Amino acid sequence: MQYIIKKGDTMNKIAHRLSLPVKSLFALNPQIIDPDRIFVGQVIQVPNVDDVPPGVVFEIPSNSSELVSRARSVVNCPLLYKLGSGGMFPKDALPSRDEFCDCSGFVCWVLHLSRKTNIPFYKQFGGWIFTDSMAHDVHKSSGIFEKLQFPEPGCIVVYGAGKKIGHVGIVSEVSGNAMKKVIHCSSGNSKKFKAAIQETTPVVFNRADAVWGRFVG
Repeated sequence: MQYIIKKGDTMNKIAHRLSLPVKSLFALNPQIIDPDRIFVGQVIQVPNVDDVPPGVVFEIPSNSSELVSRARSVVNCPLLYKLGSGGMFPKDALPSRDEFCDCSGFVCWVLHLSRKTNIPFYKQFGGWIFTDSMAHDVHKSSGIFEKLQFPEPGCIVVYGAGKKIGHVGIVSEVSGNAMKKVIHCSSGNSKKFKAAIQETTPVVFNRADAVWGRFVG
């Protein structure tokens, strides 16, 4: 069947939305050579479930469980909160190489990203991934996050600074379209638990300007 490209679409986002490996989407659309050169109104082919031969199983490119597991692996680790710290070395076992980390550094590490990036969308923010740039990305759905109407495990929940500091975390538990648990790095956690990264209730994210975003890369 056919799909019409909409504003903010990328091949990765479309594949994720349809629970398809992106390579299958490209195989159906050999006319698309450069994934960055698709345009609004362009028609592409996507598989219709009724047309898929029996026995064919599509790989579901969902890494939500892996992201939650990675986030939980550093809960209570010996890191304290410090704004601007951590998140530079995503291949490390911990989100920071010193004793400090902040919420953006933690989330970047969970997503296997460096907070200093060359991702095109983030050039307008000096190449930095932080709460304001992530919130902007989610609202625009044109970078590495797709905006969600409801939270799902492994997505981010974020709000920008406004008059105060922004915050971001990884949603780890959902029930009835509502967040139940969030893993986040905060000064409050640092003071209360002597360890900045904790899995808590979402009370600090229960505010009108908080948004959810699925990482689509």
